[in-house]
Amino acid sequence: MVNFSKKLTTDQVPGWEEYYFNYKLLKARVKVYTVQTKQGNHDRRRVLKDFSKLLDDEIEKIVLFMIEQQGLIAARLEELGKRRAVLEDIPLLQEITELREDYRAVGHDLVRLLRFVDLNANAVRKILKKFDERLGYKFTDYYVRSRSNHPYSQLQQVFKHVVS
Repeated sequence: MVNFSKKLTTDQVPGWEEYYFNYKLLKARVKVYTVQTKQGNHDRRRVLKDFSKLLDDEIEKIVLFMIEQQGLIAARLEELGKRRAVLEDIPLLQEITELREDYRAVGHDLVRLLRFVDLNANAVRKILKKFDERLGYKFTDYYVRSRSNHPYSQLQQVFKHVVS
């Protein structure tokens, strides 16, 4: 089985690398927390607070990028809709072919965005599972519930992939 960190790196969309979940960072933090726990040098509340903050920051980065990309795709679709409306009145074969290709390009970009969300959701799921297993906490359910049920949260889009 391929190491998830490697899969996360190799499956990234070129140019989007900085927006992916920093799995290596959080995995390293879990390792530190595990060592501290074994040595008795940890404060459970502090660990949960620190880890929650790291997760929040990483997920916020992902969600903001995802929203930006959704906006760009929506703008392109709106522009394509206007072009299509013009072509309904004056159908030109060359223009129709170009429009069809532009719709395909938007579809391709939408698929890339969906893969981005899926890969990041897997990373979040895996790090939460690793945290729970290594530290013996039942943190995942609490974290997902507390973050996704907030009325201003944009995280429902990501968390519905995490809990599935």
